[in-house]
Formats: sequence, structure tokens, C-alpha cells
Amino acid sequence: MRTSFRLLLASWLVPAACLAQTSTSLGLQEADALLLEANPAILQARAAVAGARAGIDMAGARPNPQLSLGITSTDPGQQGSGSFWRQPTENTIGISQLFERGDKRDIRLRAAGHDLSATRLDLDNTIRMARMELASRWIDLRAARETSRIAAENATLAQRAASAAELRGRAGDLPGMDVARFAADAARVANDAAQAELALNHARIALAELLGNRLPAASLSTSDDWPGDEAPNAPAGEGERPDVASARSRVAQADALRELARAQRTRDVAVGAQYERTPASGNNAYTTNAIGLSISVPLFIGNDYRGDIARSEADYLSAEAQLKATRSAADSESARLRASRDAAAVRLTRVRDVVLPAAERAGKGADTAIQKGGMSLTDYLDTQRNLRAARIETIQARADLARAALMLRLAGATP
Repeated sequence: MRTSFRLLLASWLVPAACLAQTSTSLGLQEADALLLEANPAILQARAAVAGARAGIDMAGARPNPQLSLGITSTDPGQQGSGSFWRQPTENTIGISQLFERGDKRDIRLRAAGHDLSATRLDLDNTIRMARMELASRWIDLRAARETSRIAAENATLAQRAASAAELRGRAGDLPGMDVARFAADAARVANDAAQAELALNHARIALAELLGNRLPAASLSTSDDWPGDEAPNAPAGEGERPDVASARSRVAQADALRELARAQRTRDVAVGAQYERTPASGNNAYTTNAIGLSISVPLFIGNDYRGDIARSEADYLSAEAQLKATRSAADSESARLRASRDAAAVRLTRVRDVVLPAAERAGKGADTAIQKGGMSLTDYLDTQRNLRAARIETIQARADLARAALMLRLAGATP
């Protein structure tokens, strides 16, 4: 009986082999290249830049001239033949051109230029935020891999312990209550392993979704390298964050649109020229040709653009308020991420240098003690459980530090 138990215990102390499966290993840099190519939010932001670029052409377009043709019958009973001008009708042809005043075209171009600049910065900010999300999801998948592996090993060990306890129970060497407790513990640890596997699948799906589902989620994995624990802050004077710079460009655009609204009170002038031909008829024996010029200006009787100007003022104040809010949010985010990075570094140092080594020493001592009969199986299980909990906590602490460091780096960096 003791020989059988020792054989089971020896096999229990051997780590479980991981099942090999085909997977797509993806490094963080490789994921970043795929992100720029396939992320839906980035693709939409690029389309918005193309639209803003087209807005430059729209803003710079001048009013088209208007061509008009007119025919009026002067003698319906008289028959005519031949070309258009030989018909017994009064024919007119005219052309008119609207001339904008008040530098409206230049102001539109300036506003469109600020809109293009802001849209490009919005693209940069979309890339920045997508990279932050990518770093978080990639690290989540990297940590989920390690957690799932340790949870699976823990479940295997717990099941072997339950089997050994059942064997001892049948031999009368272990009370039935303890056998039931080992069985319940094995079931609980198996549930933990199942939850860890579910978290791994969720992490795969989340990363695949961010990458536009270009890679199958079921086989998606990460490389074994962790991002650097230390990440330098963005150097001072490197430039504003793209969201802050975009908000500043929106203020400049709102200012230009406010000026354009005021310029609407400067009257545009439409200049026209007309040629008129009147055929001979009745007492008029000669064909009469006439040339005329016309100038037209709008009369601000029904609409003096008061509402447009008031609306543009409100939009300008809103853009200024948005700039202040964006700048404040950027400062708060940087401070929050810096505090998170510092706290995560302290936690990792404590877990890696104190908790994990102590748990490993206790685990090694427990292995020796259990083989010599100097420790109960219950204490041994507790020691091994604490060791695996310390390993999982180390993985989580390292993931938290890597995430906080990358978030801090990307928070102030422009793509």
C-alpha cells in the first residue's frame, strides 16, 4: 500500500505536460503592424481624413457662372425657317457671375485647413488609443496563457491528490471525511482551471476583434516575451498629445467659421451680360439687336444672418471649453497612469522578491517533508496551493506593471 501511494505521489509531483496545439504566435510589434492595417476604428479615421482633404477643394471652389437662354414669340402667325436666329421670335442669351466679397473664399479655405489638421490629429489619437487598447489586450492574453497553464497544472495535481486520497481511504489509511474533502477540493480547482481557460478564450476573442478578425481567435496566441517593465515618459517639449492638438485646431476652425458667419453680411455682387435679338415684324422692318448689363445685390430684409453669427459664437465658446476639458483630462490621465505604474512596480518587486521566493522555499521543503513522512497531506496541499497562488499573483503583478508602463508611454506619445 505504501509503495503504491509513493508511486502515485511521485507521479503527482511531476508537472503535467501541456498539450501541443497549432497556434498563431503574435508579438506585440507584429500585432501593432496588423492593428494599423486592419483595425476598424483606424480605417474609419483614415476615411475621415480623406473626406476632410476633399473639403479643401470644396471650400476653394468659386461660384459657377449662370448661362440663360430665352425665347419669346413676337408673331405666332409668322412662319420662319432656318437656324435659331432666323425664327420669328425674340431671342435672348445671357450670362451672369456671382462675385463673393468679404474674403469668404479665403476664410472657407482657412476653416477647411484647420478641419483637415484636426482630422489628421484625430487619426493620430485614434491610433494612440487603439495602441493602448492593443497593449492591454495583448498583455491580458499573455497573462491568461500563463494563468491557464498554472491552473491546469494545479487541477491535475489536485485530481491526483484526490485519487491518492481515495486509494488510501479504500485501504483504511484515511478517514472518509478527508477523502470527500480532497474530492471537493479537486472539483473546485478543476472549476478554477475551467474559468482560467474561459478567460483565455475571451482574451483571444478580444484581441482578434481589435485586429479586425484578420486572424482566427481560436488559434491566436502571443509570443513568450514580456514588454519591458520600465517605460520612459515622453520627453518634455516633444509636442502636444494628438487629442489636445486636435482640440486646439477645432478652436481655430470655429474661429474661422465665426469670421465666415460675420462675412455673410458683406453683400455679394452678381454681374450679368445679355444679348437680345428682336426680329422684324409688323411696322418694325428691321431686326433689332441689343446688349445689356446687370448688377444685383441681396437686400437684407428678411435675413441679416444674426442667427448664424450667434450660432458661430456659441460654437467657438464650445470649442474653447472642449480644449480646456481635453487638456485637463490629459493631465489627469498622465498623473493617474504614473501613479498606477509606480504602485504596480512596488507590487511586483514585493511579490517577485519576497512572496514568490518564500512560497518556492516552502514548496521545496514540503516536497522533502512529504517524502519522508514529516508532513501531513493536508499541509502539503496547502503549501502547494500557496505556491501556485504566488506564481499566479506574480504573473498578474508583472502584467499590471507592463500594462501601466505601456499606457504611460502611449498616453503622451504621438504615433
